Amino acid sequence: MKTRPRSGIQLPKISRTSVRWTIRLTLCALTFVTAASDLAAVTIADKGKSKYRIVVSANAIPSERYAAEELQRYLEKISGAKLPIVTDATVPIWHEILLGNNSHLAKLRRKVDFAKLGPDGFVLREDGNRLIIAGGKPRGTLNGVYTLLEEKIGVRWFTPDLETVPKLERITLPKLNETRIPALENRDVFWSEPMHNADFAARHRINGQHYGLKEKHGGAFAVYHPFVHSFDALVPPELYKDHPEYFPLIEGKRKDGYVQRCLSNPDVLKMSIERVHQWIKDHPEATIISVSQNDTFNNCQCHQCKAIDDAEGSPAGSLMKFVNAIAESIEKDHPNVRIDTLAYQYTRKPPKTIRPRKNVIIRLCSIECCFSHPLETCPEEKNRRFRDDIVAWEPVAPLLYIWDYTTDFGHYQQPFPNFDSLQSNVKFFVRHGVKSLFEQGNYSSGGSGEMEPLRAYVLAKLLWNPETDVQKHINEFVNAYYGKAAPKIFTYIETIHRPVREKGLHIHIFDKPNSAYLSEDVMNAGEKILNEAEGLAENDDIRFRVQVARLPVWYVKIANDRVTGDAKTDLVKRFVAIARKEGVSNVSESKTLDEWAKKLGVD
Repeated sequence: MKTRPRSGIQLPKISRTSVRWTIRLTLCALTFVTAASDLAAVTIADKGKSKYRIVVSANAIPSERYAAEELQRYLEKISGAKLPIVTDATVPIWHEILLGNNSHLAKLRRKVDFAKLGPDGFVLREDGNRLIIAGGKPRGTLNGVYTLLEEKIGVRWFTPDLETVPKLERITLPKLNETRIPALENRDVFWSEPMHNADFAARHRINGQHYGLKEKHGGAFAVYHPFVHSFDALVPPELYKDHPEYFPLIEGKRKDGYVQRCLSNPDVLKMSIERVHQWIKDHPEATIISVSQNDTFNNCQCHQCKAIDDAEGSPAGSLMKFVNAIAESIEKDHPNVRIDTLAYQYTRKPPKTIRPRKNVIIRLCSIECCFSHPLETCPEEKNRRFRDDIVAWEPVAPLLYIWDYTTDFGHYQQPFPNFDSLQSNVKFFVRHGVKSLFEQGNYSSGGSGEMEPLRAYVLAKLLWNPETDVQKHINEFVNAYYGKAAPKIFTYIETIHRPVREKGLHIHIFDKPNSAYLSEDVMNAGEKILNEAEGLAENDDIRFRVQVARLPVWYVKIANDRVTGDAKTDLVKRFVAIARKEGVSNVSESKTLDEWAKKLGVD
């Protein structure tokens, strides 16, 4: 599996429908109820002083204690007032911020139904002069603190190294009565930016297992073992020598190498069941076990496998029968462990009659699709077939997850104009019952890919709230991150999106640098704009960010030999110097920056 201060500048239109992007929270998005905003306000701090203290349970879990610390830290940054943190063993007072489920909260007239909040949901409420931020365990209360700081006070975490904290003489909040429960239980932005900083990930309320989230962050939503593509681990390739029958029959011959397995072979099933039980024993922290096809086609065509697949109208038939048998073997002794499998490429169409057991996760993958236009409305045939498959899986899958794609895996650095489709696609998934969304980006790059900081930021916002105001987030980010160069960055984004909008060009995750939407005219226009942006940069940090943003147009220029001879060598050297300074390790999923440079004659 393609495994900073705000200004008044307005964002150019990112799509034809962007003017309709509003915060409309519905049952299929982030749900909440809000009290009238003109009610009496609560003043938390005034002129560097506060009457308030932060209260947590004497038995608070690590993430609730950390929530208190984060709230204390940022309120002090904002107002200069450092609120004390106490436990509920103290006598209640009138001015308190109550975090989590504690005895002071229990004594109030307004009760919190923690059972409905799940692991990530929370309430923001007031009771007289008391402010309540209380959520489910393990992450709800921490999520509530970050939401208060961000949405009610104006803190922004744009990148791990760039946050903006308003300086306020007085912190005043309206009376609150909100309940927030995210539509997605698992929110995973698989880009280098959040993956390398657990605090940054937690502040954006994304909860995948790759961020290094600790107890203080509430941990990850789930722990996988292994993560994906597990057939080689279930039935090791070295067994082919003595047991070719374990491997797929293709064109009349048993095949070895990177292939699938013969899923109708009883010994393959027996061995896989034993291996899964051993994994659970060896990894008691795992809550999801991957029993999923390898990242290839090469599926078995033997008589038994083919008979099942023909009867079910899809190779998902033999896979689902195999996965169900393993899921059945663990469900009694390990009721909290689920089996995750892929509906990917040749198995994406669901079987006619075989249904996944209640402890099976179906993870549908959009790898073939066009990503320049919304999945739901794009006229390309690949998108139509994907739409049909997700609609077919929705009523039969007990848990439906999505593996989605947000970069060009063959060329991390070249422009990938997909901003028009990001929100539409997330909303489409949620509307069809998806509970986990894995947005795969340039996870192996080590540093920035094309527009990585902005794209990772927007994706994190969308996974927490699919109905969020994307235009506002992009506007705030670009102005903060690029400063006085921001107007040119807006123009650049508009320029590289124009071909896919005006000409209806489709983009895919392995497009080459000579694709039509990367025409010489578009790239030349982009380079001119970014040259102007660099000239507007007010300091070295912003100037360097613009230089990083220019790497994609240079990458396309180099790849298409639009510059030759010594001029090309000089451009490659400049590209590599900036990329290395930024920390870029790969130019694609399988090629390092050093390998690419060496091939072009640059050390």
